Amino acid sequence: MSQHLPTPQYDDICENDNGYFIGSIICIDNSSDAFQTKELEVVDGQQRLTTLCLLLTAIYNRLKIHKDELDEDDEDELPALRKSIICKGASNGLILCPQIQNHNQADFNVVMYENGLLKSAKREKNWGNLAKCYKYFLQRLDQDIEESGDAVKTLLEIKSKVSKAVLVKIEVGSHAEAYTLFESLNNRGTPLTAIDLMKNLILARAERSGMTCDDCFEDWQTLLGYLTDDYSTQERFFRQYYNAFKNCLNEPFRTDGQRKKDPLGYIATRSNLLSIFEELISRDLSGFMSDILVCGEI
Repeated sequence: MSQHLPTPQYDDICENDNGYFIGSIICIDNSSDAFQTKELEVVDGQQRLTTLCLLLTAIYNRLKIHKDELDEDDEDELPALRKSIICKGASNGLILCPQIQNHNQADFNVVMYENGLLKSAKREKNWGNLAKCYKYFLQRLDQDIEESGDAVKTLLEIKSKVSKAVLVKIEVGSHAEAYTLFESLNNRGTPLTAIDLMKNLILARAERSGMTCDDCFEDWQTLLGYLTDDYSTQERFFRQYYNAFKNCLNEPFRTDGQRKKDPLGYIATRSNLLSIFEELISRDLSGFMSDILVCGEI
C-alpha cells in the first residue's frame, strides 16, 4: 500500500457515474477443494482491493452510527454491508487477507476488529499505512456528510458507487502465467518483477508448508539483503543458482524412463526463471528457503 493517501481512488469513485471502471486484478485459484470457499491469491491488484475494502468498512462504521436514521426500506443495508466484508468460509473470516509486510495485515485486522468484523487482532506499536488510509476515508465521509446534511443518503450513495464500480478479474493458472500477462497489460508505473512474484508465492505457500508468513518474509528480506537492492543482481543470482545446481534440483522432478534430463529447464533464463522457481518453491518450500539462504550468504 502506498504511503500516499488514497485521494484519487475516493474522488474517482464518488465523482464518476455508476459503473466506473476501476481496473483489473490478476489472481490464481489456490482452492484445493471444490466444495470449500474459493480462495484466490491476488498477484496484481492487492492495493486496489484493500483500498475498496477499507472504504466499505469506513462506510459501515459511519452507517452504524446513523443506523437509527435508516428508514424501513434501508434497514437491510447495514447487515448486507457487513456480509460483503466478512467471509465465514475464509481462513481469517474476512473477504480479504492482505500480505504481512509493512504491517499491512496487522493494520487491516485491527481495523476489522474495531468494527466488530473480526474476533481478535494484535495492534502493532505504530499505525501503518492501511490504518491511515482507513482514517482518511472516515474523514472524507464526515466531510461529505457535513456538506450534504443528510448522513444516511450520503453514505448509501457512496456505497452504491463502490458496489457498482467495475473491476475485472483475470484468473490464471500459475505465477509464471500471471507474470507474462502482467507484462503484457502493464505499461505504466513500477513493473512487477519475477522476484516480486517469487516472494508472493513463498508467502502464499508458507502455512501449507508448516512455516509462518513472518518467518518466510524475514528470511526473504535477509536473502535480498545479501544480494543488494539491484534487481539485475538479484535476477542473476537466481539464474546462476539454478544453473550451478540444476542436476540435483531437477532430480526430484525426473520420473522413471524420463528422457528429459532437466525437466525444469536446460538453463535458467529471464523468460523461464519464474516457472522454474515456482516448481521448486511449491515442491519443498522449507528446503528451498534453507538452501537459497546459504547460497545467498556466500
